[in-house]
Amino acid sequence: MTIKRMKWLDLGRIDYEASYIIQEQLHRKRKNGEVSDIIIFQECNPVITIGTSGTEDHLLLSKKVLLEKGIDVVYCNRGGDITYHGPGQLVISPVLNIRNHGLKILQYIRLLEQSVINLLSHYEVIGKRIEGASGVWVNGKKIASVGIAIKNGITLHGIALNIRPDLSHFGFIIPCGLKDVEITSLEHLNTAKLELDQVRDDFLKEFALLFDVCIEQEDMQRGGY
Repeated sequence: MTIKRMKWLDLGRIDYEASYIIQEQLHRKRKNGEVSDIIIFQECNPVITIGTSGTEDHLLLSKKVLLEKGIDVVYCNRGGDITYHGPGQLVISPVLNIRNHGLKILQYIRLLEQSVINLLSHYEVIGKRIEGASGVWVNGKKIASVGIAIKNGITLHGIALNIRPDLSHFGFIIPCGLKDVEITSLEHLNTAKLELDQVRDDFLKEFALLFDVCIEQEDMQRGGY
């Protein structure tokens, strides 16, 4: 039996648009068979992203005022509406050939969500899905948002988990275009203080189990991205 292998790469704290350039480069290399599947982790500088079904009507402040607050607004090609990324949030973007894993799009999204649900159980937090809404929820509040894109059978974007972001920044938008949605974080749930590196490593274990893969760290310099 052939063991499926993946890599993982942590970009650290980075501007969203700079990280997406790297993600697209890796996507192109994956399509050409130059690299294996890879999971990209990052912590974004403050940014509001608007997906393919999003609209600026879901911004509650003007882009000028947001920029004055140090928050960029960018359009992106993931599915979904509007969300916020910032320090204290772990953004997880698998670049993965779902055909090789025998997965359909919805199955893949559910496995991403389940990876986070299983991860949360490490910290004695019960994550759930809500019918008709994507992402992961705790006590009716959203703790992780999902938005993906697929080109040539290979995924982009992924899931963002709130560890200790500034939750007030979500008040500048209508998150995911859903009115009255409340956002939470692991910090807000009074878990022990968690570092992003620890959450990343715990996520990798759960992802590896659910996707039945062996995951190894990528050498960014060797990859030349």
